[in-house]
Amino acid sequence: MIQKYISLPFSFGGFIDLPPLADEEMEIICFSKNPAVPEKNWVPAYEFEIVVSGERVGEISLLVGCTESVYYSGNVDYGIDEAHRGKNYAARALRLLAKVAQMHEMTKLLIATEASNSASNRVCEKIGAKLIATEPTPEWHDTYAEGWRQTNIYEWDLTYDVVL
Repeated sequence: MIQKYISLPFSFGGFIDLPPLADEEMEIICFSKNPAVPEKNWVPAYEFEIVVSGERVGEISLLVGCTESVYYSGNVDYGIDEAHRGKNYAARALRLLAKVAQMHEMTKLLIATEASNSASNRVCEKIGAKLIATEPTPEWHDTYAEGWRQTNIYEWDLTYDVVL
């Protein structure tokens, strides 16, 4: 299963100049572009602040490409500050982030959640991502050190799940 995702097409000729990524009241603002680190099996990544009506409410990131490590952590990572949870901000930010993935010709994104994290699982369901596997978290993966023992892996098909 992992090989299927590692072989997915994408284009990365370098970090791109991003257009404004916003909806009516939310924007995601890139604050870091991190190059690949092949010896660590890391792919290039963008990091964004999620801002609503001028206030930071969380962060979201996009990893461009897939490796075995990305399979277990996902192409996206997001966190909404506790005071702002329950307002659909993660799903909205994911839809904005999808535009960047599509600029890199990515057709599918993997989203990994700790299996018992019902809030993150609901976010994946809201955006139309499909649960493709629940896997034991490998002991070598960073998320294992964070306490993850079972990882839900969702596939978000950007070819028809995202309306831009």
